[in-house]
Amino acid sequence: MPTSIPSAPQRFPVLGHAPVLLRRPLPFLRSLTDTGPVVHLRLGPVSAYLVTDPRLVRRVLVADAARFTKGLHYQKLAALLGNSLSTTDGRRHRERRRLLQPAFHHGHLARYADLIRESTLELIDGWRAGAVLAIDDAMRELALTVVARALCSAAPNTQAITVIRRDLPTVLRGVAWRVLVSAPVLERLPLPANRRFTAANRRLRQVVADLVAHYRSAGVDNGDLLSLLLAARHPDTGAGPTDDEVCDEMVNLLFAGTETTGNAMAWLWHAVSAHPAVAQRLHDESCGGSVDYAQRVARETLRLYPPPWLVSRQTRVAVELGGYRLPAGAHVLFSPYALQRHPDHFPDPDVFDPDRWLPDRRAEVSRTAFLAFGAGSQNCIGEGLAMLEITTVAATIAARFRLDPVLPTSPKPSAALTPDRLRMRVTPW
Repeated sequence: MPTSIPSAPQRFPVLGHAPVLLRRPLPFLRSLTDTGPVVHLRLGPVSAYLVTDPRLVRRVLVADAARFTKGLHYQKLAALLGNSLSTTDGRRHRERRRLLQPAFHHGHLARYADLIRESTLELIDGWRAGAVLAIDDAMRELALTVVARALCSAAPNTQAITVIRRDLPTVLRGVAWRVLVSAPVLERLPLPANRRFTAANRRLRQVVADLVAHYRSAGVDNGDLLSLLLAARHPDTGAGPTDDEVCDEMVNLLFAGTETTGNAMAWLWHAVSAHPAVAQRLHDESCGGSVDYAQRVARETLRLYPPPWLVSRQTRVAVELGGYRLPAGAHVLFSPYALQRHPDHFPDPDVFDPDRWLPDRRAEVSRTAFLAFGAGSQNCIGEGLAMLEITTVAATIAARFRLDPVLPTSPKPSAALTPDRLRMRVTPW
């Protein structure tokens, strides 16, 4: 067994690889694929190991999952998401998932399709030919509308929506910085950025806590996700979730439903607009009432722009991975973005090709390397709802409008891949 794990280039004194990960993380991570199946990184004072082989990533997430716990990324996200499904593991995760799974049963998804379509039509009814929109802002706004209505039909008041819209991005930027720098001493300093993070996080969680308390005291089943969460009962004990547990999951769903889903929908229009034939076919099939092509467009978008661009785990015990021995407590990273854009796993990986997801072509695609929703027991519980939303929004808008880019854009990594000033011109079909 080799003893020396290859190290990534571009290491800085003291800060290690944090500067390059902060400045240009996506090309840097892609460049490390050929360095080896496991690559040594330094994040400030912390050693980390980037896994570049999707088969080894699957081992971490599925076969050997019990030997790993959530890593740096999730430890920092816990400041926002608390003890939610996204940040817990082991027995606590299994019990929480069993408690919440019924709320995400596919039987409940149908009721959300009309809600998503109606919310989309409300948005685009205000669009005018030739108007230039910041489509990333528009899609995050739409995602916020959808998730607010799906979570609580007794919708939050205007002030609460304002807090969510303003403070969620601030918290996410703070989390991303804390993951990459990994210097707790800096997090405790009275810096303006730290004060903004703390204040925004406090306001955001207070809004959600007030909403949960209101629903709990009213005791009315509104037929929404919050009502389902409050009514959930553990299949063995019959116990329901506490207010704190529901609050954690609500913030988790707000994060996933607004930031990650909104970004994915914005990237979809970015990708479709660069391919007129795809845009025409999406329009034609959407007008015909089919969503099959829209589903493939959504999946291909998530391949090129996966919401988690970097994921972390930590070893519980010493493990062997890729011929190397990692000690207990080692930080293990992998990048869905890099894995899903590698030619060994996806032919012509930078080409936007929705038909690569056709049944007769999926044999060409590496199922192992597609990790937009995770894998194993930790896969995203809201995958079905997210795919329904992205697909429905794509088909609804494409039936009426074409979106053309005004300025080029590129991924801007935060806690998710974020479009940077994605401005597009509206053209009716």
